[in-house]
Amino acid sequence: MSKLIKTNNHIIKKIKKVVLYLRLSDEDRDKLSKEELSESIKNQEIMLRNYALEKGWQIIGVYNDEDYSGADSTRPHFNEMIKECEKGNVDIVLCKTQARFARDMELIEKYIHNLFHEWNVRFITVVDRIDNTKKETKKTSQILGLTDEWYLEDTSNNIRETFKTKRSEGQFTGSFVPYGYMRDPENKNHLIPDPVVSDVIGRIFSEYAKGYGLLKIAKRLTNDRILSPLEYKLMNGSKLKLPIIKDYIDYKSINRTGTFIIKVSFRNQEKQVLKDLTTIEVLTDYINFNNKLELELTKVKNDKIKIYYSTKSFEELNISIKDNKLVFKNVDFENIDNWILINVGNKLPKNVSCIGTYVSLLDRTNEIFYEFEATLKENRLHNEYFYKVYPISNNENVKLDYQIQIRNKHKWSEQTIKKFLKDEVYIGNLVQFKTTTVSYKNHTIIYNEKEDQIKVENTHEPLVDKELWYEVQERLNNRKKCCKNGSVHILANKVFCETCNKVFNKCGKNDETGMAYLCCKDKATKWSNCDNKKYIKETELHKIVLNEINNILNKFYKEDIQLEINNNIIEKELFQNKIINLNKEKLTIDKELKSKDTYFQSLYEDMKKGLLDEKEYINLRKKYKEDYSRLEDRIENIQIEIKTIQIKQEKLKDKKALFKKYKHIDSLNVHIINDFIDKIFIGKLDKKTNKRNIHIVWNFTN
Repeated sequence: MSKLIKTNNHIIKKIKKVVLYLRLSDEDRDKLSKEELSESIKNQEIMLRNYALEKGWQIIGVYNDEDYSGADSTRPHFNEMIKECEKGNVDIVLCKTQARFARDMELIEKYIHNLFHEWNVRFITVVDRIDNTKKETKKTSQILGLTDEWYLEDTSNNIRETFKTKRSEGQFTGSFVPYGYMRDPENKNHLIPDPVVSDVIGRIFSEYAKGYGLLKIAKRLTNDRILSPLEYKLMNGSKLKLPIIKDYIDYKSINRTGTFIIKVSFRNQEKQVLKDLTTIEVLTDYINFNNKLELELTKVKNDKIKIYYSTKSFEELNISIKDNKLVFKNVDFENIDNWILINVGNKLPKNVSCIGTYVSLLDRTNEIFYEFEATLKENRLHNEYFYKVYPISNNENVKLDYQIQIRNKHKWSEQTIKKFLKDEVYIGNLVQFKTTTVSYKNHTIIYNEKEDQIKVENTHEPLVDKELWYEVQERLNNRKKCCKNGSVHILANKVFCETCNKVFNKCGKNDETGMAYLCCKDKATKWSNCDNKKYIKETELHKIVLNEINNILNKFYKEDIQLEINNNIIEKELFQNKIINLNKEKLTIDKELKSKDTYFQSLYEDMKKGLLDEKEYINLRKKYKEDYSRLEDRIENIQIEIKTIQIKQEKLKDKKALFKKYKHIDSLNVHIINDFIDKIFIGKLDKKTNKRNIHIVWNFTN
């Protein structure tokens, strides 16, 4: 709202409330140095401040989004500004250019030409002279909006093509390097081992190969105080955020056990440089840390800040409580009897009463932040620990933008360990373009098919030996989940629903033998899309499978089946002859293709010499291409036939060896199941006959 100044009941001046919006885009970052980037933002602010002062407007806020695209509608400070406009607290939004506000025509129409009019907000730009209260600038605004959007679209297409080329050449194009690696200082598209954490990857692979489970590896890494990949990235200044993870949600207080990160930050948004900033910080309402939380200083940004702790009482520190507020008198951090300086990595004693900070100088727009790792091991009284900051300032009019963020500390997880174990990057291969987005405006992630991904081998130094990596892949593929008692469900990942093709999971309570029931996963997850809802007893299925295996073994040892095996052995010899003949045919076709290449070259030379007219050459070339394509197709089919015969041979060999391994089986175990069975399909129960189809797919069938 505007501020009215009255004299003798007459309005003599109307002061407009203006907010300044600044933005620094990715395109600017490519063009400017680090020093120029800082100057770019400052220059935008100086320009807008001077313009507002000339007009006599009151600046009530400065909103600054760095490293955000103009087409991004999720810009945090942009949306904060929009909320203030909607509340009626803003008269004017002032920008350097319309492109600083947005490069998206949809956003421009939505706010500048619609909602801002509804909210009585005036939009003005200094450079391109846009003013949404003047009709003559509307077309200019729309034309600029279209050209800006076209520019973004062209830039996006160019970037996509550039990335595609780089990926095909084996250059790394990801925004965040894989854990265990870092960018080569001499080539940002090349990965080199990170000396700090590369050994962690080797440890993960080694422990899994030794038999440790995913969860156990994750717990061991956490217990050894090795930072999780996300915490390691954040510690090194990464801006990576995963909003789908609940742990990113900020807490107002700590009230449950666990490990948390407490981040305290403040930014100077005043016109002048601020000096001698002091704070006192406590947990909950004016009480000490209560010996419940263990604190460790883990990170500090800006070397101008000093952080102290004290174990003295408030009275000894000249701190008192008045009108439900803390009052400070002569806080002297130089007194080493009262205050102890904290460095990064220092743990605070459990009897700490409060924390104090001192900043000698804080420049405009600069930010200071520091982080504590807080561990709450028990909270039987269900206390809520609020982190309170109380600033002491020489100037009461100075407003400091203090922010306190409390979040869970991200730990190692099973999913993270499994992802690393399956990633080919650790054997020196780059598999990129696994995902993409719909467009430069729609950032919805699309997962690409495997054939569309770009894989280049031996692009960088491996962290894991290939033999170990393939050994781990084999174990991952055969991984089975343990039951609560630690035993393995021997039919795990073998039983499937005949109706919906989902796996049959274990369900219900175990009996005295450890057996329970199996049911379709669709039923267990309560989606109820599958009508094969009736469970089957584990003991019943075991009995059926055991009988079927013994029936096959009995047939094998009968004379007629033995004769069949002998016939198969004869057939195997026929297979071998077939492979020899196919290889001969392939060799003949290869020679024919080479001769056709020579023939085509001579045709071309004859045409150039005038011995063959162009029409005849075109007809002969067409015939050549048809013959060449036919021969190539035949070679491809020959290779498929050879592979098929080899598979049949191996299955025949395995079948004979397998049947000689067993004569009769009394009970099932994991090894027997893996030897005989590929899959078991459970059909829907027929209510009339009370029977269901159970189909077993054997490993040795062709």
